Amino acid sequence: MTVSPGTNWDAAGLVCCGSPAELAKSGVRDVVFAIGTFDGLHRGHLAVIRTMLDESRRLNATPAVLTFRPHPRAVLAPDNPPPLLVSPERKLAILASLGVRAVVTLPFTPEFAALSPEQFLTRCLLTGSVRVRGLCAGSRWRFGSHCAGDAAFLEARSRELGFVFRAVPEVCDEDGVVSSTRIREALARGDVAFAARCLGRRPAITGVVVGGFGVAGTQLHCPTANLDVRGGMVPANGVYAAVAVVAGERFPAVVNIGVAPTFGSYGGTVPVRVEAHLLTGGSPDLYGAEMALGFAARIRGEVRFPSPSALAERIREDMRLARTILHEQAQISVPEG
Repeated sequence: MTVSPGTNWDAAGLVCCGSPAELAKSGVRDVVFAIGTFDGLHRGHLAVIRTMLDESRRLNATPAVLTFRPHPRAVLAPDNPPPLLVSPERKLAILASLGVRAVVTLPFTPEFAALSPEQFLTRCLLTGSVRVRGLCAGSRWRFGSHCAGDAAFLEARSRELGFVFRAVPEVCDEDGVVSSTRIREALARGDVAFAARCLGRRPAITGVVVGGFGVAGTQLHCPTANLDVRGGMVPANGVYAAVAVVAGERFPAVVNIGVAPTFGSYGGTVPVRVEAHLLTGGSPDLYGAEMALGFAARIRGEVRFPSPSALAERIREDMRLARTILHEQAQISVPEG
């Protein structure tokens, strides 16, 4: 079987632009915005977006998201930018699937960060002929120079300027507030199950299938698709049960992330590689295809085996465990990343 390169997700029909005023070009006249960075679109973000969708129906306005690019921390702390949990393209596709109809992405620059809360409202939001009927944001969201803007400021200005403001409470679990930071920390330790609970879906990465060293098929009898990752945060080194998506088609998979320590002689210092073995049998030609990997569970950490044969034996057990995990999760319909 040959799988052609293709897009794994579709954001067709979504109006995308760089300012609220530009929405008028697409016929938008009244809008309700959910505002935030929304990296990962986790359960807390989804609560804000669902509130916005409810308000847009009540006010008969277009449901829209106002977000920022690059991530504010990449500008405010350039030496320590956060790894993005979803690519910008994937973010748009998820928003479209939720019922959002327009996304305004403002460029986040040092000059933008220096705007006062009032300047943000008058220069970036309440401009042009599009009428902002409502704003929804997390109750602890801050904006403007020195983070001076908050829910109290927006509540007061909404009464003066004639729009509805809804502050949405944080979503919490037994350990605290659900946040992108906690999800990144979980992925950094390989805890994809915890990340999935915070996200409400499997954490995922996307990329393009490229050539590898060729030892997986010839020596381990386990041909793999090597992924050049373009989006999402790669979990800690180890072996994972996952679902691969290529051109809309789903494949159960076992994924190895690491430096192949058993084959340390190959290439000297080896960068971390992501290799997916499809559990459906056969060896589809995936080179050049776009692939997404949604992580179901971590099976084990990365281990250096005494020989390729010992590794091959362990891989057979990894494959068995991956099949079991994916079968069990299929019974409860776990959403993809």
